[in-house]
Amino acid sequence: MRSVTVNASTPYEVVIGAGLSGKIGEYLARLGRKGKVMIVTDSHVAPLYAEGVADELVYRGFEPSIYTFDAGEESKTLKTYGEILAFLAEEEFSRTDTVLALGGGVTGDMAGFAAATYMRGVAFVNMPTTLLAAIDSSVGGKTAVDLPQGKNLVGAFYQPSLVLFDTDFMKTLPYDEIRNGLGEGVKYAVLEGGAIFDILSEGLTSENLEDFIYLCVDAKRRIVEADEKEGGKRKLLNLGHTVAHAVETLTEFVVPHGVAVAYGVRVMARLASQRGELPEEEFYKIEELLLSNDLGLELNPIEELIPHFVADKKRAGDRLTLVTIAGIGDCRLTEIPVAEAGAYFMVE
Repeated sequence: MRSVTVNASTPYEVVIGAGLSGKIGEYLARLGRKGKVMIVTDSHVAPLYAEGVADELVYRGFEPSIYTFDAGEESKTLKTYGEILAFLAEEEFSRTDTVLALGGGVTGDMAGFAAATYMRGVAFVNMPTTLLAAIDSSVGGKTAVDLPQGKNLVGAFYQPSLVLFDTDFMKTLPYDEIRNGLGEGVKYAVLEGGAIFDILSEGLTSENLEDFIYLCVDAKRRIVEADEKEGGKRKLLNLGHTVAHAVETLTEFVVPHGVAVAYGVRVMARLASQRGELPEEEFYKIEELLLSNDLGLELNPIEELIPHFVADKKRAGDRLTLVTIAGIGDCRLTEIPVAEAGAYFMVE
């Protein structure tokens, strides 16, 4: 078992290990929680784990209830968010009760946003069930829902009280979901270099899984502690995301987030190489990393994506903040005028 303490505005622990879902009640009791727990989950995860988690909570003296929504990014809307709030109100949840997200990034984002805004804030616990959520979205306090105009445009920074990842959840993850998590892992490998890059280059296994998740979470911890509200350094975590969000929008989320991020990293690495900003040797290492993890994709061409950059959250006024790659472990924030995005990305 590994753990990381995130010293954000609300400090909390991220715990990683086998069998942890069977101890969720014990961990909540240690936090001083009691009373009602709303388990927010989706239609894929609920049949696998929701009843087991609820039974463990009952055993520890809690009063669980389960809210299930249709799985997929398509459900990450103001409508679903409103339904979660209505459920909390109908079940007479109060500020002494807890919202527990049991699922991937969509579940964590929506449950966290509901917890942040119901009665101006109730306790929130995140139990990610996917590799992508475990290494990234469950940590750092970003919560949100989508609008038709773009991804994550309505949300709040709201730190969880606890993040608990049971590595046994990996046993039921389909290959596509593991690959999706590896796509987000590539982001950390290029941002950090070192051990994360080495693990993904050698291949993720059951033996190095805990170390990989720990290293990614610890990398995010350092960035979040330095810049919790994304005023500066935290924007580095958006490596590949400007392209990724455009791909997701264009494909109506048929291309999942992590895979889109990996493509975004590939686009940014290729662009940096073409502009003479990334040494050729480093570029080929990144290419090999993507290929060895089944992420060497060619998706929407850049000319189709550029018009969607104007809706990106990383835009400030008429300027767009990109995360550019100067080397493995050396990524930088680069501002460009939105009007010049075409010329910047279409360099020959």
